[in-house]
Order: sequence, then C-alpha cells, then structure tokens
Amino acid sequence: MNKLCRRVVHDPALREALAQDPEPVLRGFAPPLSKAEIEALVTGDVGTLSRAGCNHFLLHQLGRWGLFGLDLPEYAQRIRAAHSDERRRTGPEPD
Repeated sequence: MNKLCRRVVHDPALREALAQDPEPVLRGFAPPLSKAEIEALVTGDVGTLSRAGCNHFLLHQLGRWGLFGLDLPEYAQRIRAAHSDERRRTGPEPD
C-alpha cells in the first residue's frame, strides 16, 4: 500500500491510469494489493487504510493528486472521522 502511494508521487502515468480506471490498475499492481485494500482505495476509504497501518504522509498523496474521489480537505475529514470513531470506542487517552 505504501509503495503504491509513493509511486503515485513519482509516476504521472500511474496517476493518470488511476484517475481513468483505477480498479484494473490496482488489481495488476505489484506487489499485489489485497481485495480489502483495493476496495478501500476505490471508495476513498483512507480511514480504514490508516487504521490498517498505512503511512499517513504517503496516504495523503492520494488527496494531493485528487485520486479516488479525494482532495486534501476530504482526505483530512475522513482520517479525522476514522480516528474519532476509534477514540469513542476506546475512550479518552490517559494523561
């Protein structure tokens, strides 16, 4: 997942392919992505990817380049929402 996000930064052809028809590109990506990762990407579910351990700096590149229905404000909102839900489930962090 992190490799895909890093390549998005450096590979304009990859960005264009993802913008046009992302699912076949993601299914053919090496190293292979899981079905869950592909589904999360296609739907722009960066919260799930974040909770799965994806690097936030690399993930935000998806919003930077406007992929998967994301822009930077939408990316930030989805990340905040995912972690807000997590904080509600686990309670406040100790001081």
